[in-house]
Amino acid sequence: MSIIKKIKSGISKAKRSADKVGHWVGFAQQVRPSRDFNENRLPSPPNYSSRKSWAAHPEIDDKSSFTPLGIEKAKKEDLKADVFFIHPTTFFGNKGWNASLSHPVANTIVDEVIMSGQASVFNSCCRIFAPRYRQATFHSFLTSRDSGVKALDVAYSDVVRAFDFFINHLNDGRPFFIASHSQGTVHAMRLIEDKIDQTDLVKRMVAAYTIGFEFPRVKFEGDLKNIKPSQSATDTQCVIAYDTYIDGGRPMTILDRTKLPFSRRDPSTGKKDGNWEWKSRSKFATFSTNPISWKSNTELADASQHLGAVSNEYSKSNFKMDSLLDKEIAEIETARLSSIYKNEVSARCGEDGILYISKPVHRQFRMMLLPGGNYHNYDYSLFYMNLRENVKVRLEAFLKK
Repeated sequence: MSIIKKIKSGISKAKRSADKVGHWVGFAQQVRPSRDFNENRLPSPPNYSSRKSWAAHPEIDDKSSFTPLGIEKAKKEDLKADVFFIHPTTFFGNKGWNASLSHPVANTIVDEVIMSGQASVFNSCCRIFAPRYRQATFHSFLTSRDSGVKALDVAYSDVVRAFDFFINHLNDGRPFFIASHSQGTVHAMRLIEDKIDQTDLVKRMVAAYTIGFEFPRVKFEGDLKNIKPSQSATDTQCVIAYDTYIDGGRPMTILDRTKLPFSRRDPSTGKKDGNWEWKSRSKFATFSTNPISWKSNTELADASQHLGAVSNEYSKSNFKMDSLLDKEIAEIETARLSSIYKNEVSARCGEDGILYISKPVHRQFRMMLLPGGNYHNYDYSLFYMNLRENVKVRLEAFLKK
């Protein structure tokens, strides 16, 4: 390629990137709530003794029971553990900061996309419990205003009540996993520190798959005493975390207004005082696990080791972006999970703690990218079979202990 062609190609690539960022900024403004957070306008809290407050539960018919084409469903007696799964953001409304538990679009995305495409990863050996909660609206991650963190505090208050109910009334003393994605991982980070790490529950926690939200390394340097970063496929009482980008991409830190919860400490003693403060995510180095090799080093895991990506197959998908903005319906219906796409990508952990992948072979795994080459929407689907197999491996290692 000549120098002129290289320059033109570079200009064209930069323009496409700028256009994506421009569209992203425009969308961010569309989903911005018109009023500041007001606790008097909050939707009613969930009642976790009611099945209606759960998106997945062994006693309700939900799509977390789906398996990839060719994979048989596990027998009930093979479900030796539970998973407490915290779903990602599916509320993009601009009329309030927290979703109602009856919000039709938010619930449809959880039920038809997330339960089948993410939570089902765990159904080979786990009963699945996924609470509905008054999730913070998407704009909460795009603003430095206090309204965003207040909305996230409300969401977490539901998650922690759901977890308490799960432990006290549903789990029956069984081993359990914590699993999450995106906003769910913000709450999972806080939950494992707040309710598990320094309690007897840590002895029953197999592992925490806290995916899609840049888990800060500093958490392992004092905040978490017993839960460690995973270093191998068989580690237990540990955290597995990664954020997926195309090799050559990078996080768009200029757009990052996201804050993370940290335990506040008494300045005189250095001990936790029971309160939380929110700090900018961009200030902290990130921990990453390679979901092909299950190592946290920078060694490349070849695509030949990739066990398979899986996608949702829809019987109805008449859905547009403007449907997210407090519309009444979202026409989405998952009919099944796809067959397994083996050897789809290679992956490596970068020095910056981000997971970098090769370009996926099949188009359905690269259609909904975010700025910077961010494969956030495919964090689970791209590594579906690697995750599914690893959950069983870790549980076996835990039970042997």
